[in-house]
Amino acid sequence: MHKYIAGLVIATLAATARISGAQAPSGPQVNVPPAASAASEARDESDPYEFAAADSVTQVIRLSRVADGVRFTWPRTAAQWDTALLAVRSWGAEQDPYVEVSVGEFRIQQYLDANAVGVRWLNLSGLREQLAVGAEVIIRTHAVTLQAETATLRLFDNHLDLQQRILVVAPHPDDAEVAAFGLYADRQASVVTATAGNAGDMNYRASVSDPSQHYALKGYLRAVDSVTVPWQGNIPPERTANLGYFDGQLDAMYLAPKQTIPEVYSANTDVAPYRRANLSKLVSSAARSNSWQHMVEDWVEVLRKVNPGIVVMPDPRLDAHPDHEFTSVALVQALEQWQGNPIFLLYTNHTDSDHYPYGPAGTVVSLPPGERQLSMQKIYSHPTAHALQIRKLFALESMHDLRLSPDEQMTCSSATIAHRPDYPRIPEVDYFRRAPRANELFFVFDKAGVRAAIQEFLAHYNAAQGTRAGQQAH
Repeated sequence: MHKYIAGLVIATLAATARISGAQAPSGPQVNVPPAASAASEARDESDPYEFAAADSVTQVIRLSRVADGVRFTWPRTAAQWDTALLAVRSWGAEQDPYVEVSVGEFRIQQYLDANAVGVRWLNLSGLREQLAVGAEVIIRTHAVTLQAETATLRLFDNHLDLQQRILVVAPHPDDAEVAAFGLYADRQASVVTATAGNAGDMNYRASVSDPSQHYALKGYLRAVDSVTVPWQGNIPPERTANLGYFDGQLDAMYLAPKQTIPEVYSANTDVAPYRRANLSKLVSSAARSNSWQHMVEDWVEVLRKVNPGIVVMPDPRLDAHPDHEFTSVALVQALEQWQGNPIFLLYTNHTDSDHYPYGPAGTVVSLPPGERQLSMQKIYSHPTAHALQIRKLFALESMHDLRLSPDEQMTCSSATIAHRPDYPRIPEVDYFRRAPRANELFFVFDKAGVRAAIQEFLAHYNAAQGTRAGQQAH
C-alpha cells in the first residue's frame, strides 16, 4: 500500500510541476456576496499575525473583480525581496478551497482551510521572476470568494546566507524531513533529534507483543532513522545525532526539571540505549538519565560543537504537539550558556489538527490560520524544486513510523486483518501529502525575537495550566 501511495504522490507532484501553462482543475464557485456590513468587516480584520514594521515592506494593493476572482497590478517598489505575502479577505469557502495565482502563463496553486472566513495570506514567492512592475496578477478562486477591495502586500528580504552552518532541531525522527529537508539538503547542516520517538502506536505488535520490548525496538529503529535518513540529503551520519530522550515526556520533564522521568511504557530512565544509534560525537553515549536539566545541557553541547549561523526548530505558538513545544523551550534555555548569535527559522508540523498545509502535494504553503494574536519578525519561503520534492518524499518513506509495518505490508490487501487506526492512510493528515511542497515555510527571528516568542508561548501555556488547575479544583 505504501508503494501505491508514494506513486500517487509522485504523480501529483509531477502534475503540479507542470501547472505552468496548464488548465487548472475546475471546482465549485461561491456566489459573490453583497456589500460587507460593519460587523463582517471588523471580523475580517482579525488577522492573527502582527509583524514588526521595520522587518518588511508593506503596501496596500487595490483589487478589482474579474469573472472568477480578483486582479491587481504589481506595484513599483524599490525593495529587494525573497518572500512575498498578500493578505486577502475571504467571505467564505466550501470544501477544498484554493486559488490559482497567475502572471501571464505562469501559475501557482495554494489551498486554503475549509470554510475559510477572514484574512488569509497568499504566498506569491513562487512567481518572483515574473512579478515585475506593471505585471497583471490574476487570482482565480475555486470554492472560495475573495473581497474585491484592498489587500496588504508584505515583502520580506531575509538576506539568509544558507552557506553557513545550519542546525536543524527535530523533536522526533522525521520532523526534520517534514519541515526542512529542502532547506538542509546538500548544505553544511547538522540534524539533531531530541527524542527517540519511542511512543505512539504499537506498529510492530505482530512481531513483538510485550509493550516495553515493542517500544524499545520502535525507539531504536526510529533513532537509527533519525541519524541515517538525512544522508539522502547528503548529510552524513557524522553530522547527525539523536539525544535519546523519551517521546511524550518533554512537558512532564519541563514541569519537574531536576526529576528523572521514566519512559511512557516501561520503567527505563536511561537514554543511552537509544544513543547507540549515533555515529557522531555530538553527544556522549554514556549512561544518562532522562531529565529536563540533562536535555538542556545536551543542547548547550550541541550548540557549541556545531556553532550554527542558522537554527531551525519548531514554533511552539503554532505547533500544537507538546514535544515540539518544549524542544524549542529547551533549546532557547540552552542559548543562555552559549555565546552564538544565529538567525532562527521556526516551523510548524502540527497545526489545525494536522490538516495544515492544505491541498495536494506539490502546491504552495503559506501562513496557517491562527487562533490568537502572534508577533512575527519575518517570513521566509524556501523554494523546493520538483526533483527536491521527490527526494523529500522518499526520505519520508524511509522512516519506519510513516509506512506500513512488515505484517501490514504482507496482509495489506486483506479486509480481515486489523491495521493501525491510521491505515489505510488518511489523506487529510498524511505526511506524504502535507510535506512535499513547492516551498517550505519558516518564521524568521533574531536571538532576542526567538526569546520573546518562547516567552509568549510560555505565558499562554502557564495561563492554560492555571485554568486547568482551577477546573480540576472545582
